[in-house]
Amino acid sequence: MDKFNFNNRPNAARIELTKNSALSDIDTEVVLQFLNFQWAYRGMQRQYDAVLTQHHLTESRFIILMFLSEATDQQLLPSEIADQLGATRATVSKLLRGMAADGWVQKRASETDKRATYMQLTPTGKATLDAFLPANFAAVKTLFGQLTPDELKTFASLLNKINQGTSNLKTEMES
Repeated sequence: MDKFNFNNRPNAARIELTKNSALSDIDTEVVLQFLNFQWAYRGMQRQYDAVLTQHHLTESRFIILMFLSEATDQQLLPSEIADQLGATRATVSKLLRGMAADGWVQKRASETDKRATYMQLTPTGKATLDAFLPANFAAVKTLFGQLTPDELKTFASLLNKINQGTSNLKTEMES
């Protein structure tokens, strides 16, 4: 059997052979569009990651800077950041240590609970965020700017359906 990589995506004929051997009744067009969506997303994410890298950011670090910039007193508990980010506390702790080493955040003791330590956005972190935001919006405009308002509404509707399918798959896998 031939070996294929992601750059050699299957065509309809290859999908048809594979689905027949797997005894699946899935519509070949569904599989093709799933692969096209994955391909487009991965390419878009690679390019967006390159924009982030130019500013010495990762997506998670950028999101944390945004959370902190919008928070009261520009500070949050690490557990709040983890919950908002949808990441483990260990992962967020590692991210925050790196961001503190870069001077973007600093620890701040709670004035009301001596056990609690907040992470606060520093002026350097705010400057990093402010310097990145124009590049962020320019990248988003380049990626999505050619879509008309009607196409954006259709796209939003389709994404909602994909999100529902993702939720359904999660439920199926948990049962």
